[in-house]
Amino acid sequence: MSGDDENGIAVDGLSRRGYLAGIGTLGAAGLAGCSDSGSESTATASPTPGQRTTEDATPTRTPTGDPIVSVGEGGYTTVLPSGEDAPPDQVYAAEDVTAPFPTNEWWSNLLRAQYGAPMWAHPLVGTPRDAGLDLSYPTEWTFSNPPGHAHPDNVAEMDATTDLTLSTTGGSFVDAVCAGYGDWHVDVRWGAGDASTPTLDATLTQGSPFVFATVAGADAELSFAGTPEVWADRGNVLGVTVDGHHYGVFAPKGASWDGVGTATLTSALAGEEYLAVAVLPAATTDALSRYESYAYNRITGTTVSWTYDDASRTVQTTYAFETDTRPESDATGTVAALYPHQHEHTDATPTGDTFVCPRGAMETVAGTSFETTMDLPPVVPHFPAVDDVDTDRLAEYVNDVESESPLVRRGPEQPGDGTYWTGKNYERLVQLRPIADQVGDTDAVESFTTALRADVETWLDPEVSGDSSSDDVFYYDETWGTLVGYNDSFGSGPELNDHHFHYGYYVKAAADLARTDPAWADADAWGGMVELLIRDYASPSHDDEMFPFLRNFSPYAGHSWAAGNPAFDIGNNQESSSEAVNAYAAILQYGEYTGDETLRDLGAYLLTHETTAVDAYWYDVDDENHPDDWPYEYAAMVWGGGYKHDTWWTDDAEAIHGINVLPVGGHSLSLGRDATAAETVYDELVAENDGDDFDYWPDILWQYRSFSDPDDALRLFEENPEFYSVEFAESRAHTYHWLTAMAAFGTVDASVTADTPLSAVFSDGDTRTYLAYNADDSETTVTFSDGTTLAVAPNDLGHTTAPAPDDAAAVRTRTTPHSDTDSVPDRVNDDTTTDTI
Repeated sequence: MSGDDENGIAVDGLSRRGYLAGIGTLGAAGLAGCSDSGSESTATASPTPGQRTTEDATPTRTPTGDPIVSVGEGGYTTVLPSGEDAPPDQVYAAEDVTAPFPTNEWWSNLLRAQYGAPMWAHPLVGTPRDAGLDLSYPTEWTFSNPPGHAHPDNVAEMDATTDLTLSTTGGSFVDAVCAGYGDWHVDVRWGAGDASTPTLDATLTQGSPFVFATVAGADAELSFAGTPEVWADRGNVLGVTVDGHHYGVFAPKGASWDGVGTATLTSALAGEEYLAVAVLPAATTDALSRYESYAYNRITGTTVSWTYDDASRTVQTTYAFETDTRPESDATGTVAALYPHQHEHTDATPTGDTFVCPRGAMETVAGTSFETTMDLPPVVPHFPAVDDVDTDRLAEYVNDVESESPLVRRGPEQPGDGTYWTGKNYERLVQLRPIADQVGDTDAVESFTTALRADVETWLDPEVSGDSSSDDVFYYDETWGTLVGYNDSFGSGPELNDHHFHYGYYVKAAADLARTDPAWADADAWGGMVELLIRDYASPSHDDEMFPFLRNFSPYAGHSWAAGNPAFDIGNNQESSSEAVNAYAAILQYGEYTGDETLRDLGAYLLTHETTAVDAYWYDVDDENHPDDWPYEYAAMVWGGGYKHDTWWTDDAEAIHGINVLPVGGHSLSLGRDATAAETVYDELVAENDGDDFDYWPDILWQYRSFSDPDDALRLFEENPEFYSVEFAESRAHTYHWLTAMAAFGTVDASVTADTPLSAVFSDGDTRTYLAYNADDSETTVTFSDGTTLAVAPNDLGHTTAPAPDDAAAVRTRTTPHSDTDSVPDRVNDDTTTDTI
């Protein structure tokens, strides 16, 4: 979550909810530009992929009467519900940058504030100020602890003290605005709204050691935190060191720098108006010369693209750069510093340079593009029944939920009927539907299905009122280009926080309904609105006229950001990475069940990268990326500038660990790809909790335990199966079903893959268990990479077993101080389960 309390404790500044306004004319809601949008600005960047200008953006339809826009059997409203808070009307953007606007990015506070917040581009940090752009290269960690917090030094952040300020000799500026952007770069403009001042444009790019700038109406100025050491002076090119950080300064040929020997350098730039500053890997003339070769190739475009290969179950991602070459250039492309999740999965030739950043060591490559290849993680819609489950007992647990009224409940946050708590209700019903089917309770299946479908349809139809005080409606905001569900939750309305967390639950519900009733998801039924929700948080198109490209997912960072308005000194953040994983697995499943390969491949791309980044940065499974001296194995929050072993609302150890596990389901299996790492994190949890007697989210933590020792996890459940507090999106039926299945399967065996996206393999050291779901209308044979084949009936989950090779025992961690039993049988039903609901 971002700036919110997932357990329902309100955070100051979040909106209160209300009722839908009466049907009437649409109020004025035009696109807001920068504060003085009528001024003409100079040095306008050319349009790049992901950047909208007035020439290529088509405005969203503006209703003239009825505010309801129909989409199949559903739709949305274009009138803000009465009493609700919308995103701001003012957008700090140049006139030729139009909606839909990116949000939830490393730089997107620039669109929300007069100057914006620090932009952690890595390895550089750029902070817009009234004087220009402060630049820093953070290399040192600091640890701190909020007053009264139970966990010492739980906040790790890098020191982003300013090294230099890039500016002009023309004085200060009234604001800084977004002048353009790509998939991982942004153009910042000062002076766009004030004709009396010069203009300064600067381009920051994730992974780039360069900042490219243009200056018009004044000379360029570099102000350093202290008098820099100038260790190379070639006239137009300088090598300098300040506070131990080395920079190259590159002006046009024929230019020179005044003020050498002082803390301020100025240059007329030989009348050419451009320059670049680069952080260097070393204070050597060799490094200066190598980076000089690329310093005159201004980055103008950054574009990500991907392909998913079903046969190999891999995702190939291409990162491409476009550059504008100046006359001084003598190289093609640019230098890019790759994050660990990138350089560990690429064949690109490294140049040998490294940079420090909060994500770990960045390694550089040079050229116009690079590619990564990653395995899609194991994912299945649900588990089959296993021999060891007590069917009568499981049926009783199912009946316990079936007897509840209503099945879609209010959450603990007030009001509890917003998009987040509603979505968690959907998660519980999605989990229960196949379990009820497996125990033969057709009445429960129908009850869960009816409740799920009715509530989803209520939200997707703006003219149907729900039973709660909520309007249960989606509102389209034209200013920003977003759908907001009201009642909103945790700032998802005014701040545009957490859309992937919330809407991912809705898409998962829609996917499960489509799994058993494909016609429900037809475009002229409810599929059109479902796809709008997907496009809101993860539009795959750069040309989408309603929504930004991949709102929540940051392509270069490889993971999502939660805050729509990242007004924090240490950048954007994401807490519940597991809910992001859930959202992207939902897209994959929805695409698979509806036969939409574009959505399937989008989900595969997002899920693959998100889980890879979670392993690398939240869990640091290879113990390489977190600070060496930080006393924690796991980060509950990843920030642009560091990590926190904390939550937004509590320092309870169970919440800190559980927030990146819930919801648990067939999408969660990546958490078990490294059972040893899962054991290490679990040991940390037990130590912090003074034992394994959990009382905050016991069911979530038992299920996490199953990734390292499933027998011990089942033991913990059996010690207290009836009286523990059930997490809001969970049920005893699902927890018992999951833990019994994992005890039968063993741990995740990610060394074996299949030629279909919905599949998983487990091993207990002696036996491998293979699962695969067939979403087609005809039988298919799934082939696993170890040669095992599995015939799966149409629209069905199939499974089989085979002896594990001798070295498979290493997959599972068996020795543990937390287990006193290892007696659960490990056999799965030999027949294929049948999903008949």
